[in-house]
Amino acid sequence: MALSQKEIDELINSLIKKDAPEMKPQIAKPRLRVYDFKRPDKFSKDHIRGAQLLFDNFSRQLTSHFSALFRMAIHAGVSSIDQVTYQEFTSELTNPCCVGIVNWGDLPSNMLVSLGMRIVLPMLDRLCGGTGNPAAVNRSLTEIELAMSRRIAQTVVDIFRDTLRESRIDARDLVISAMEVNPLFVQQALPPNDMVLSATVGIRFGSHTGTIMFCLPYTLLEPVLPAFSASRWFSRGKGPEDKGGADAVAEALEDVEVPLSVRLGHAVLSVEDLLSLEEGDIIDLAMPKDGYATVYVFGKPKFIARIGRIGGRLAARIVGVTEDGEEDVTP
Repeated sequence: MALSQKEIDELINSLIKKDAPEMKPQIAKPRLRVYDFKRPDKFSKDHIRGAQLLFDNFSRQLTSHFSALFRMAIHAGVSSIDQVTYQEFTSELTNPCCVGIVNWGDLPSNMLVSLGMRIVLPMLDRLCGGTGNPAAVNRSLTEIELAMSRRIAQTVVDIFRDTLRESRIDARDLVISAMEVNPLFVQQALPPNDMVLSATVGIRFGSHTGTIMFCLPYTLLEPVLPAFSASRWFSRGKGPEDKGGADAVAEALEDVEVPLSVRLGHAVLSVEDLLSLEEGDIIDLAMPKDGYATVYVFGKPKFIARIGRIGGRLAARIVGVTEDGEEDVTP
């Protein structure tokens, strides 16, 4: 019995299907990302990196300033930079707390600076002449202590302002308008679902450790947010400020005094001739009447000049520049 070509093909295909494993169709799974509309991302990763660099500089300046202020070894470093809701930020405040409300010029919102009670009380004890080791590290502040803590918070804010200005960010005037010791009053400053940039700086004060927390609402930073870009930190060209700084340096250099001397000629004398010199003797400098003198700047030959007089004073007129520091050069 002869099979047709079509029957042969069908037989081969049937054998292949039996031997081949069963292949399930591949279904592309969609890449889904959970998005919480109550926590919209207001700050990009670039802004977070820029804020990290900013607070790194702030921590270094705070370490230097506080070590001199309290006359003891203090270390500060960035613990975390993150975007959270305002409710999440206030939930981390202790009761009692020490929070300064900061006005940032004419920007539409306020910045918060929270000083941890575990370091505020040692700082106050140190400022009052103590060793920086108070009996209690978590208690309410007295009126006097609250006024002193306000000065500490204003110092922190001033250092932060200087850091902003060094980074060419419009710092304007940062002034503490009020101090709060009750977290319930702080919670009423902003809507709970507003996004804020939370920066935590850890501080080691002697044997005590604590934190200084910054709350920067998005509504506050929105006008200056482009300046927080990390790429801006690494691509600083010569802007107007740089040009102005160069002009200031050039203007300051104009008043620098430079030693200048003119050598008419030279002569070689023996010790015997030198000891026999008397008043009225003439030393031949081997200098022709129409020759040139060399002008020295910082002891090095720079110019050639003709010697003459202006009124009753000797003078030298620059007529050329020396080549490669050589002295015997004609114009």
